[in-house]
Amino acid sequence: MNFNTFNYILLFLPIVFIACNLARRLPVPKAPQICILLASTVFYSWFKPSHIAYLLGSIVVNWQIARLIGNAAQPWRKHYLKAGLVLNLGFLCTFKYVNFFLSNIPYSVHHHFRAPEFAFPLGISFFTLTQIMYLVDCYEELLPPSSLFDHATFVSFFPYVISGPISRAKRILHQFPSLNGDVGPSADTLARATYLFTLGLIKKVVFADAFSKAADYGFGNVGNLSAFEAWCFASAFALQMYFDFSGYSDMAIASALFLGIEVPRNFDGPFRATSIIEFWKRWHITLTSFITTYIYTPLLQSFRRATLATSAVATLIAMTLAGLWHGPNWTFVVFGAIHGTGLAVNQYWRKKKMPDMSKPVGWLLTFALVDIAFVFFRSPNLQTAGLFFSRLFGWPQPLGIDNLHKMNGVGPMFAVLALSQFAGTVAVACRKSSDQLAREFKPTWSNYAATAAYALIAFLYLNSNVARPFLYFAF
Repeated sequence: MNFNTFNYILLFLPIVFIACNLARRLPVPKAPQICILLASTVFYSWFKPSHIAYLLGSIVVNWQIARLIGNAAQPWRKHYLKAGLVLNLGFLCTFKYVNFFLSNIPYSVHHHFRAPEFAFPLGISFFTLTQIMYLVDCYEELLPPSSLFDHATFVSFFPYVISGPISRAKRILHQFPSLNGDVGPSADTLARATYLFTLGLIKKVVFADAFSKAADYGFGNVGNLSAFEAWCFASAFALQMYFDFSGYSDMAIASALFLGIEVPRNFDGPFRATSIIEFWKRWHITLTSFITTYIYTPLLQSFRRATLATSAVATLIAMTLAGLWHGPNWTFVVFGAIHGTGLAVNQYWRKKKMPDMSKPVGWLLTFALVDIAFVFFRSPNLQTAGLFFSRLFGWPQPLGIDNLHKMNGVGPMFAVLALSQFAGTVAVACRKSSDQLAREFKPTWSNYAATAAYALIAFLYLNSNVARPFLYFAF
């Protein structure tokens, strides 16, 4: 069930909220947590019931490995950790990458050995990373192995199990005692959660879905684009990605707040960044944290010396792997490599104390690099991405706006889409991030009125269109 549906907003989330609060009055230990675990199971099963076995199997296996790590001495602790990492990566690769790897070896081998085409379980990329972090943190004694009940609740927690934010166990588990307490979230917390949820819903149904109309048109007519149009459509997809994924994250964070759990923020105005390093501090923050802590740092430590060159190599490898994590396609590999190269150049520029760029120039170069990378992210193959790339740089025509006139169609929907796209662009450029707005939220009548207005607008859009799934559900 998608967050941007009436079933979730008006039925599932209110029922879970009411059930958890009623459970606090029951003489049953951890009754609210039982409700949440059951709700998470229902939520995950909603999409494809048979895939719940994969999630539960992964949870049980990783819980057992964490116990082995916690109870063993060296060198067995490290052996158990390595076995856990191999099992998790093998699990992920079995569903996402086997045939991708086979398709890139010589023709005769590929056609003699081909694995079955598995439909990979929803959220596998996210809940696998969550459990890899858990095993490493247990190994490094940052937290003790948890009970199976706590581990299952943490991993399967419905606000983030499918598309994040990617949460570390030590950030969530310590909140379970208050979750199971006699008192639920305060009225101020519930008001802030409602406000943040409506902001996320607006991002998705008003802005992201409007930009998707433009992006779909542009990437469906690559051969006819002028350079100006190509940059506009690449930017439209970048904005679609931002509003879609940050909208999901806002709704996930808000859903958890309704139940008394705080999960980490995931976006902080990334399109205001004036360098690619700053961009990744603001974009998909929990993935950036994972890359830095669990990929980049161990890679850098594997070199004899930490130098500017080894740091650049570690950055490039880490970001390329992060690109591949998104899916079995060379376009994702190139997407990661572009960002890795940009980060390495940015590191070099800072370390060598090169002249500072003006903020407008830094912003423009950062946004251009992000757009170019997203061209590869959005394209179905390298050939399409290469054609789009050639259009960006003026071949065969630099100017022209015919496709911009056609992208939103005609009739009343043209005005609605154009207004949504304009408002979304202004919001990115001028408004505070939703995280800032939620932190500054005060329970006043004016803010309640604004929240009600946002909800009404979002419901009108929801009622007028078929709900589009979130983009990151595909990864």
